[in-house]
Amino acid sequence: MTKSITKNAFNYLNNMELRLSKFFSMSLLITILLGSQGMMAQDGVSLFKACAACHSIGKGRMVGPDLKGVTKRRTHDWIIRFVQSPSKVMKSGDAGAVAIFKEFNNLPMPDNTLSVDQINQILDFIDGGKTGSEAVDPAQAVIQHRADSLLNANSSQDIVTGNELFNGVRRFENGGASCNSCHNATYNKASKGGILAKNLTKVYSRLGGFAGIKGIIASPPFPSMTETYKNRPLTDDEMAFLMLFLKATDAQNPNEPLVQKTWFLYTGLTSALLMVLAIIILWFKRKRKSVNHDIIKRQERYSK
Repeated sequence: MTKSITKNAFNYLNNMELRLSKFFSMSLLITILLGSQGMMAQDGVSLFKACAACHSIGKGRMVGPDLKGVTKRRTHDWIIRFVQSPSKVMKSGDAGAVAIFKEFNNLPMPDNTLSVDQINQILDFIDGGKTGSEAVDPAQAVIQHRADSLLNANSSQDIVTGNELFNGVRRFENGGASCNSCHNATYNKASKGGILAKNLTKVYSRLGGFAGIKGIIASPPFPSMTETYKNRPLTDDEMAFLMLFLKATDAQNPNEPLVQKTWFLYTGLTSALLMVLAIIILWFKRKRKSVNHDIIKRQERYSK
């Protein structure tokens, strides 16, 4: 009798241990699955932050197209190929890629090193219809709020600050090169800056407002600009000052200023004219002297 009770108790404990083991195993599996799903969603949010400089999800076009519903407009294979190497798809003569390039002011989307899995995570996030607001850093939100306040105030002093930053009168906080190293813009009927890159007088209109300008500054699609500011990014306030300045240049110039297109030509012609005048003066100076003038002068000097 005692042996029977002991055996039953032993079997019961065995069964209980097995059930507990299965329960904990199942709980661990569920936890891992839920955790991995959450991580993938978070990865999609994080990965999209780089895209958000030029694209929105359901908030309208920016530097690039609104990505809401993009998986319904394009095939999955096309999206993967285009995101990984837009330049390669463009060079292939793909009609869709060429149309996007022309529609969005001939601004190229840069190639990147995103894997297929990472792009899929971004697409899952886009299809989820979320804005990613839950992943915003509170400290960054405060900084963004200040920058938005500067834009809304549209202060004349802030426009002056933007002008000074653009032209290098005031240095960027992180030591980046001034905009006028490569660009020029007409402000108060004066044009200053380089000609290595595009004229920015009307960039506010060309890029569709503040969002477009910020997208280019924050995530430049141009290799030289990316390299220049890679370790010297502009602050949110500095971007806001520049955006206000460029809005002002756009408002002051209903049309692209002719001076922007011709000032370099005028400078070159002026320099060439001065060089020609210098040559003419030197030629006439030599012309009015005889061929033997120097010889005679030398003989007179030694005969004394």
